[in-house]
Amino acid sequence: MLVSIIIPAYNAEPFIERSLQSALAAGAQVPGRWEIIAVDNGSTDRTPALLREAARQHPEVLRVVTCRRRGAPAARNAGVAASSGAWLQFLDSDDTIDADKIARQLALAGEADWVVGAYRHLYPDGTTEDSIPHPDLWHGLFHDFRTGCTHSNLIRKRAVQEVGGWDERLPSNQDTFLWFRLLQADVRTVIDPVIGSYYHHHYGARITGADPAGSTQHRIQMLAAANAWLIDNRPQYWHRHAPFFLGALLRAVRMLATYDLQSASEAYDAYFGRPNEWAIDRPYELVGRYTRLYPYLGFRNLEWTRRKLARILPDRWKRRLKA
Repeated sequence: MLVSIIIPAYNAEPFIERSLQSALAAGAQVPGRWEIIAVDNGSTDRTPALLREAARQHPEVLRVVTCRRRGAPAARNAGVAASSGAWLQFLDSDDTIDADKIARQLALAGEADWVVGAYRHLYPDGTTEDSIPHPDLWHGLFHDFRTGCTHSNLIRKRAVQEVGGWDERLPSNQDTFLWFRLLQADVRTVIDPVIGSYYHHHYGARITGADPAGSTQHRIQMLAAANAWLIDNRPQYWHRHAPFFLGALLRAVRMLATYDLQSASEAYDAYFGRPNEWAIDRPYELVGRYTRLYPYLGFRNLEWTRRKLARILPDRWKRRLKA
């Protein structure tokens, strides 16, 4: 078996057929045997019935399995365990891929174990935003989610298994934690800059849930761990790029302040307080100049002021404060 397409689904009745049709079209262009593993994650709507009907219509390529442990990581791991493919294409039940996406990335892969793909955000108001992988994937990991997303990447099964699969403890940011572990393992990569995957934003709940403060806290933890790992394992590389890496961490801490000022203040003290083993002699990138006043006027004081000003300032000034 060449490719397994793994689709976790929880209460996905409004869009699971769209995702399945996308997967079937992409699988049809794979130059070898392929399969779809649809994983019901305890749905209470008509999702299980829709999956069973799809499996009845496509018995040669589509199987349905059940994962009783809730959460996208557990469902994806269940799909991996049931899969037979050498390559894994993950696809959430509300997202889609182009018909030629998998075949193109297989042709591009060569000796690589991880094809990092571009994707497009599709927002409910009709606007779009493209994300192209950063040439330096460590930079992409730290800022702007430019290491691909769950369904834009194509990964050899053995690479996923060797780094322990999806972390089932995480309610959010699961893909960036997996990319971090793949980068730590120095998995061979190739970048696919062609848009072939679509992240459909909508007003309903995703299987991963919606908790911006918690999600930002998990991202801060990942960025802090990545900084620490690079310092220990690639110190020269880290020091050359420290303003960027630390700036990305500080940017995430500032984002958390929007939702939870107390937790953000504690994170700032933990990672940027003095004495600080990460101290550098250059200003941080990715953050506004006013953040240089944090050590003198206090992180909490300045962020409290920023939040108050955000209620009354024009949008262009709000954007400058967020920059």
